Amino acid sequence: MRLARVYVRFFKSFNFDYERRAKENAQRHDWEQLEEGWYPHVRLNVDPEVTAVVGANESGKSHLLDAIECIVGVKSVRRSDFCRHSQLYSIETHEIRLPDVGAEFIISSQSEASTLAEIGVSASPGQKFLFMRPGAGRPFVSLGNERVELDGDELKIVEDIFPRVIRLSTKVAIPDSVPISTLWGGSSGALGDRRTRSRFIDMAETVRASDVNEFGPFVPKFLEFFLPRETAVDSAKKQKERDEPELARKLLVDVARVDPEIFKDLQEAISAGNEGDVSGLVGKINQSLSRHLNLSRWWTQDNDFALRVSPRERELVFTIQDRTESEYSFAERSRGLTHFLAYFVQLRAHRRDPARSEILLMDEPDAYLSNAGQQDLLRVLENFAVSDNGVRRDQVVYVTHSPFLINKNAAHRLRVLDKGSQEEGTRVVKDVARTHYEPLRSSLGAYVAETTFISGKNLIVEGVADQVLLAGMSNALRAGGYPSTSLLDLNEVTIVPAGSADSVPYIAYLARGRDPMKPPCVALLDGDKDGERAAEKLRRSDVNRRPVLDQKYIVRLGLWATSQSPKIIGASNSGKIVEIEDLIPPRIAIFAARRYAVQVIGCDVEASEALKEVDLKARVESSSRPLWDELRELFSVKMNGETIDKVGFAREVVAYVEGLDRDEPRPVGVPALEENFATLLGELTSLLDSAAIEEAERRRSKRMGRVIRSFIEDYQEGATRSLADARLREIEAALADIASHDVVRQKIASIRRDFYLRQEPNKPIEDYVNFTDRLRGLLLQERLASQSSDDGE
Repeated sequence: MRLARVYVRFFKSFNFDYERRAKENAQRHDWEQLEEGWYPHVRLNVDPEVTAVVGANESGKSHLLDAIECIVGVKSVRRSDFCRHSQLYSIETHEIRLPDVGAEFIISSQSEASTLAEIGVSASPGQKFLFMRPGAGRPFVSLGNERVELDGDELKIVEDIFPRVIRLSTKVAIPDSVPISTLWGGSSGALGDRRTRSRFIDMAETVRASDVNEFGPFVPKFLEFFLPRETAVDSAKKQKERDEPELARKLLVDVARVDPEIFKDLQEAISAGNEGDVSGLVGKINQSLSRHLNLSRWWTQDNDFALRVSPRERELVFTIQDRTESEYSFAERSRGLTHFLAYFVQLRAHRRDPARSEILLMDEPDAYLSNAGQQDLLRVLENFAVSDNGVRRDQVVYVTHSPFLINKNAAHRLRVLDKGSQEEGTRVVKDVARTHYEPLRSSLGAYVAETTFISGKNLIVEGVADQVLLAGMSNALRAGGYPSTSLLDLNEVTIVPAGSADSVPYIAYLARGRDPMKPPCVALLDGDKDGERAAEKLRRSDVNRRPVLDQKYIVRLGLWATSQSPKIIGASNSGKIVEIEDLIPPRIAIFAARRYAVQVIGCDVEASEALKEVDLKARVESSSRPLWDELRELFSVKMNGETIDKVGFAREVVAYVEGLDRDEPRPVGVPALEENFATLLGELTSLLDSAAIEEAERRRSKRMGRVIRSFIEDYQEGATRSLADARLREIEAALADIASHDVVRQKIASIRRDFYLRQEPNKPIEDYVNFTDRLRGLLLQERLASQSSDDGE
């Protein structure tokens, strides 16, 4: 069973839907009627997979998660939950009310339909039914014209087929260490915490056993360690002190699958001083951690990242091993890492119910995570919703105000909440695009697709209309089943509108021309004179006598379309392509222009039909001008002098394609539109990938050279073996998993062997001149590996 829509009324920050009540001819359900009048519920549609709820602080995001828990019966609706700025809020006798919550569910299986039949509701898989918990009266189920009120037993029957709701804690983190005794079910006692135990031992060491009389004054101080102490601070920490060791236990026992008795054996081995047993057991524990956690797949910031444990007296200490093969405590790493681990462990330790679908709730998980960490978490959440094998499908609903926890490839998952004025309460923004994303801007600071250079790859375009068409069509094609690898990944690619063709070179210079870190960029230019002038500027040398952008990363739309002929179908019979709008068939352009006339100008549907495909085709085919110029002029003629905006037109093209039923045959013109944009997006994606690979190689090579040169300059007379080995490890950390770098690794291994760098580490390197020559030679190995052999030399 899947959750399809949430209904809330008078619940916490949600009052009722003022907009629907003010709308003429809005449907009035009998269950929304009260003695005081019609109070429609606030409704929020839930995505079948992942729903991202965005809103400013205090907009009611978290209250939505509470409502979902109340709907399925995890929490009870209380009088204190009633919306306090509602005009129906009262404390007087016989006027105290409860909030209303409910939901639409989709039946997934015949067994669920059979369960509903037990309570008198005829249903079949694929149908939706309404479940309501009204503030006054009994809960009920409604399907079509059937409405069945539920008694206690019947309510329990329905709740048992609802999706199982789980809510991850976002406040608890993996602890630095955990008492071993808690892992096998023992008691750690008053001295379980090693800091407390350390203070106890420090005090004990001040007592001299030779004089028993001196021990007397210390007795009260020692007893303080064992007497219960309750302070305000201790009480506030109690929950955290319980949750963190339990999370560590889940990690080692539930996720790593270590038998709890092993930890008892480990504690006994530590107490007995059997170092061999301790080493063997800890080694096996770490192997199980690595195998079952598989964290390197999800924590993309370090592919060699590993979580390990080390024994310390009566505790296991968690440490991090990174690509340098060095180990760090949690305190030496970012706080975000421990919280990401906490989320990840909670999910991995969770045992899913094979008989029920599940809904995962998370409340602002971005609080402690870096931007990259949030992107990693987003992938984890999406994997929970749809498993790798696609067999298990569940739902995720999370609230955030971070742009990095929004999947820009799936804008349809976004739900925006806004705090209405005065008593209106929280409202759901019905069409974010129509409001120019203003509520989203308020909660995020700026709309994520309009933020410049926040990603690793950047596509620079002339204007916002290009940005809207490329991003929108990429998402529409992805939803239509086109392979994601040939479309723009908007979580990695930022489409940067320069404002005009003349501004593209300057934007590219800002990105790449000034700093050593040069993000990969591709420029898309129109095929007109302005585009040619901009392309020429990009090809010119900058102050360092290098082009601002390599010619292969400059796409001239006209030249590109010619190279793709006859695959690309232009707006006219001549197939001329100058602007990106020329990739839109006239029929689709007319549909979008009509939508614009109705939605933006406000004319009625009949009046918009004065815009005809035949007129636009005749104009385009008899003219040398682009489609947009002819459409704009035709629109003015047919719409009594009104103008059409290029960005608005682009939005309507995307909205038209996104609104098509994927199960129906594609309308005339749509296959050509999709094929045109799929081909262009495939070319841009390929170029962006190539630019990113090229930049990564440049950075690795530059880093390697910097390490080698600085080492030779700093140690001109000689160096110890351990120091040289550390520099070689730094070089290895910069290498990628590619064939040319395997040669470099082999050369590093031979340098270590020939100069005995891992034997007697404090000794100086012998034949230091030869060593530095071999070190300089590493810079040439990658180039030599890519050259063909020449037997004549």
